[in-house]
Amino acid sequence: MLNRSAVVVRPKEPFVAWLKSIEDLHLPDVTQAQLGTTLYLVPAWEDPADAEKVLGRVHDEIFCRELESWFTDEATWPKRRSLDLFKQWFDVVHFDLVQDVGRGPIENDEGPEERHRFGPPPPPPPRRPPPKKPRR
Repeated sequence: MLNRSAVVVRPKEPFVAWLKSIEDLHLPDVTQAQLGTTLYLVPAWEDPADAEKVLGRVHDEIFCRELESWFTDEATWPKRRSLDLFKQWFDVVHFDLVQDVGRGPIENDEGPEERHRFGPPPPPPPRRPPPKKPRR
């Protein structure tokens, strides 16, 4: 079991309309069905109420990755990528449990500088306090 949860993101009609509006892409006939879905690993959560909180923290990173996967000119991207706008542009399904049944190590072709390029990196894990010295 991985120490992550997951969200599956599927573009909706506003995303399709954005694609069609970009003349350089030449996609006047693209449909929602052609766009597919993407699964993102996100920080783990256990309580379903926390799923929305996690989405609130990572939605801009996901939004940017979805936009960038089609067109890298950020000038064409929505300027304010709020959680509400994200939900208008994408269907989202949350998964609290992620299991790895593949064989071999998981490989990530992104270097550390790319993993969080659209937002701040996640905070480091909390530091453990030094062990207390026994009293004599």
